[in-house]
Amino acid sequence: ADVSEEDLTTFFDNHLHVLPFVYKLHVAPRQYDQEYFGLDGEYTQEITSVHNQAQEFWSDSMGVQQDEIYLLSAHGSDLADRHDKLVPTLELLFRNTYDSDYTVYDHAADIQELITRLPGGYNFPLLTFNAFATDEMDDEEDDSSIIIGDGYFQFQQALGMDSEGPEYAHAHEFSHHLQFLLGVSDTQSGIAQVAKKSELLADAFSAYFLAHDLGGNMVSDEISNVHSVAFSLGDCVKSSAGHHGTPIQRRCATVWGAELADDREDMDKIDLFEFQNRFDTWFETVDDLSDSCQHLHSAAASRSSRILSFQVMTLLIGGLSVLLQQAIDV
Repeated sequence: ADVSEEDLTTFFDNHLHVLPFVYKLHVAPRQYDQEYFGLDGEYTQEITSVHNQAQEFWSDSMGVQQDEIYLLSAHGSDLADRHDKLVPTLELLFRNTYDSDYTVYDHAADIQELITRLPGGYNFPLLTFNAFATDEMDDEEDDSSIIIGDGYFQFQQALGMDSEGPEYAHAHEFSHHLQFLLGVSDTQSGIAQVAKKSELLADAFSAYFLAHDLGGNMVSDEISNVHSVAFSLGDCVKSSAGHHGTPIQRRCATVWGAELADDREDMDKIDLFEFQNRFDTWFETVDDLSDSCQHLHSAAASRSSRILSFQVMTLLIGGLSVLLQQAIDV
């Protein structure tokens, strides 16, 4: 079923794609042991496992103490509970817009009526198509978290990328927590190049972890799927403040990170700050990447070198032919 243009406009005007995340982060009670991932919890074990692996992997690479990072999930189905979940969330977001003529309960009823018209109803993917990291939460403990919506998993499943897609999603968001520690995460700066660098660094961190023998320990086919997932999340609106890198740049960042894991001479993990310094060097020419993830000037130099080698070899063969002919004539 299609969504009408009017319903889609109302959907975004009322921030329905934000409501499940606001509810979970700022309204819901903290019950971490009851979190589940995917519409039916089908990704819970996978996400929990990679989360534990990531915390262990990075714990001795950061040089600083890391606080506990909690896993949270966002579900469109939470909006079906009008009184205990939807209304408190709307009051938080729109508290100054209600009056006796249009109350928060009126608003909640309109939103639920709209959702019933959407394909899949409360499971409509756009309700929860997001994943992000928070460095603090609005409670007395200021917990750090990673929150992933059901819509993200539905998106990856629709693309046939749900084998490594969930692990990449978690590893990417976990990598933002590494950036919080480094003080380099600034995806909300409004400056496209800064946001892009933050996202590409998270891509590189995640691929390094997933490819490393002591981390995700993914084989080449699995890492290749990670590259494809990263490619699928790129965009080409380079002037936008929310630009996170082109599809090629997103894929190449994971290629660079995975190759760094493979290039280590021993099993040691690279220091977090060394990783950042190497990435900064790679990023300087990120706008000059070819489809094969080579920098264009480097690729051109490589082609020139191959041409020169061919020319030299041709001359050598030609010279040998002359010498051989002279020897025969003698």
